[in-house]
Amino acid sequence: MFASMSDILERGPQASRGPRRKAADRRQRGRLRELCDEILASYRLAQGQDLLSAEDRRSAEELLKGLTPRVDR
Repeated sequence: MFASMSDILERGPQASRGPRRKAADRRQRGRLRELCDEILASYRLAQGQDLLSAEDRRSAEELLKGLTPRVDR
């Protein structure tokens, strides 16, 4: 039932730690990145910083103009 000392030595130090995750690029961890962005936005808002620049607002308005339907008045 118990591993012998020779079995432990053959497996080496890595076997005792369990499976290791592959080092993934953080850009592939979308949920973690979104959480970090939310935390940073909350911190900046609490500090009184504007979250969006004037350029960000202008580009968003242009994007919305193209997405909303035109209504004749």
